Amino acid sequence: MALVLGALLTATLVGVAGCAPEQTGPGPDGGVLQNPDPPAQGGGGSGANALVGDWQVVTLIPIGADFQTSTVTWHFAADGPCRQTTTTLLVSEGIPRTTVRDCTWAPDLNAITVSFAGSIPATFSVSFAAFSADRLVLDGLEYTRVA
Repeated sequence: MALVLGALLTATLVGVAGCAPEQTGPGPDGGVLQNPDPPAQGGGGSGANALVGDWQVVTLIPIGADFQTSTVTWHFAADGPCRQTTTTLLVSEGIPRTTVRDCTWAPDLNAITVSFAGSIPATFSVSFAAFSADRLVLDGLEYTRVA
C-alpha cells in the first residue's frame, strides 16, 4: 500500500507542478474576467457567467506515514446562491467526512465575494488558467469544471 500511495503522491506532485495558473485580464463588460473560450458547460464565456457551474479540486496531503485527501467542490448558480462541499479522508481510516456550506456570491473585478451565514464575507481572487473556461483559479488554487 505504501508503494501505491508513494506513486500516487509522486504523480499528484508532478501534475500540480505542470499546472501553473496564468492570469487573465478584466472583462470589457466590467465582469469578473475576460475568458475567450466558451465554457464546455454552464454560463457564458465572459464576466460572472463564466463561473456558473460546479468546480472541483482534490489535494493529497502527507501526514506522517499516512495521507489525507481533501476534495473541495464549489457550486455557483447564476442568480447568486453557491455551495461549498468539502470531503476529507484519512487514508488509514477510510472514513470520508463531508461538510456542506450554503452561501451566496457576488462578482467583482477579477474577484468574487462569498458570504456564508453567520460569517464575515470573504473575497477570493479569480482567473482562468491558460485562458481555459474549464480551469478556474480561485484564490490561487486551480479547480476543474465538473458540471
